Amino acid sequence: MAAAMQEFTLDDCKAALNDVMLAFKQEDNSHRLEEARQLAGNDMLRTMQIFFPIATEIQMGIIEKYGFPADGDGLVRFTQAVKLYEKQDPAITQLNQELRNVLMPPVNVQPVSPSQQNGNSS
Repeated sequence: MAAAMQEFTLDDCKAALNDVMLAFKQEDNSHRLEEARQLAGNDMLRTMQIFFPIATEIQMGIIEKYGFPADGDGLVRFTQAVKLYEKQDPAITQLNQELRNVLMPPVNVQPVSPSQQNGNSS
């Protein structure tokens, strides 16, 4: 595996991130992800239980093509490599941000009223 990591270039990183994003947009994957997101709703725990396993499965299928194991360790190594390349190329930073936006969409949080902030529940 060490050799494969050494061969994972900046261009490979860009290509892998693009491939992951394209895989998420493929009709069958997109449908699965949207269905999982709807089932999870706005509940972070349910998102972790329902949405993330599907997204992770899709990602692992892509990163394997770039020499990473198709498992949790491979995903961690891929993420570490992306973080290293983010420091070298703003395009990778942008692609990784797009990926994070898919994986961690904005959460709708109800605003706290001033009375709730002060501990009053009236």
